[in-house]
Amino acid sequence: MAKRRKSLADQVPTEIFWSIFNKLSFIDLIQAKAVCSFWNLAAEEFVSKMPWLMLPSKKEVEEGDGAFVNNNGYNGFFNLCENRVYNLKTTPMEFRESCCIGSSNGWLVFLEHKAVPFLFNPFKQIKIHLPSVDYLLGLKKMERNEDGEYELDYLKKNQRFFFKVCGKQQVRECFIQKAILSGKPDCNENFSVVLLCNNREEIAYHQRGYNSWTVIDVSHPPYRDIICHKNQLYALSDNNSIEVWDLGGRDYVGRIVNTSDIVLPFPDKSHTKGNSLRGFGTSKFYLVESCDDLLLIVRFIGDYVDFDGTLLTEWDLLTETCTQPKICPYRTCFFHVYKLDFDELKWVEVESLNDRALFLGGNQSVSVSVQSFPNCETNSIYFTDDCWEKMEEDYNYGGHDMGIYNIKDESFKPIYEFSSDKIQPPPCWIIPSAMLESQLGQCVASLPGYKFL
Repeated sequence: MAKRRKSLADQVPTEIFWSIFNKLSFIDLIQAKAVCSFWNLAAEEFVSKMPWLMLPSKKEVEEGDGAFVNNNGYNGFFNLCENRVYNLKTTPMEFRESCCIGSSNGWLVFLEHKAVPFLFNPFKQIKIHLPSVDYLLGLKKMERNEDGEYELDYLKKNQRFFFKVCGKQQVRECFIQKAILSGKPDCNENFSVVLLCNNREEIAYHQRGYNSWTVIDVSHPPYRDIICHKNQLYALSDNNSIEVWDLGGRDYVGRIVNTSDIVLPFPDKSHTKGNSLRGFGTSKFYLVESCDDLLLIVRFIGDYVDFDGTLLTEWDLLTETCTQPKICPYRTCFFHVYKLDFDELKWVEVESLNDRALFLGGNQSVSVSVQSFPNCETNSIYFTDDCWEKMEEDYNYGGHDMGIYNIKDESFKPIYEFSSDKIQPPPCWIIPSAMLESQLGQCVASLPGYKFL
């Protein structure tokens, strides 16, 4: 059998090859994939290591009046490394007709009407159906109407809410606060999907190969955040305890095993700061695994923030000379970062993340090294709006609270700007699993059907 003749592309020395690929833009990488099979696989590695911000249609956001936003859909991706937007030529039905409830390991989690969730890989255009969550959410019916809202009918024995119609963000506020993955479905791993749901009171999981959801036995609900790391599930509760479960272990009746339950004192700095700003806003909390440290991120969001950053109360928006109240959207004011001291069982303040950056929002919170990513800033927090309870309060804003926070000088910078503060659906991070690992070899393909903007 005749041997395949080597092309010039095959003969490029490895070190030169990798140094060239490391400097290519997204468009150049897509074109390089067509050269030969080796270049195709190599280009996939570089594409899969880029952080992306999923964006709604700029036209729908900026030309809309903020009143009918539930039919808006995601329509593009902002490449953080290149500072460029890639718009979809045609918007997938999943991006418009479903509610995004999570982002984890490069996969998006959506909820269709009839309360059926599914996984969607925007890089490969792969869809994986999951069991219905209607019973888990206490619903008999969840139908999407022509306005993009969900019409609800409840199971009487399990009714937590009483509204009959809700928008996409109210789904996140009340029913499913976060959805994350343990494992990578695109690499044929034994993965699980974990939901923080029902007003943060319950945690449920679905394991690949099963056709149901299992509610985990919990000790300290409600919960502020959940993350998966090395097949362990971590949950941060309102009383500042951390519960840990082994997703790979089962007891004699098949339930996952709680391996630890740590009650910690709340950090004094955040407690004092929160008390001094009481009445001006609220706080959100995130767990992040970073270089084998467990981090706690405290995010303070002002209810009404003027253009110069001044915190206001609702009464400050009213004046004797103006018939309309002043419009001051809620905005993030600062972050505090701590790591868990497992020996002393306390949170220790982190003054610098060094070469790391954190990505927070409706996605699973993650930490990445920025050494290989131009335009990615060290010692920074990249955040999007996940304040679901405030997003639908006003036609003038919601989904807008995103940016880059520098931990050293406490400054803010924009990530991507719209001319409107009513940004629906809210932008969401997609962090491919290859970014979170130190080696190549992950199997994520390029984005099909995109055009440069």
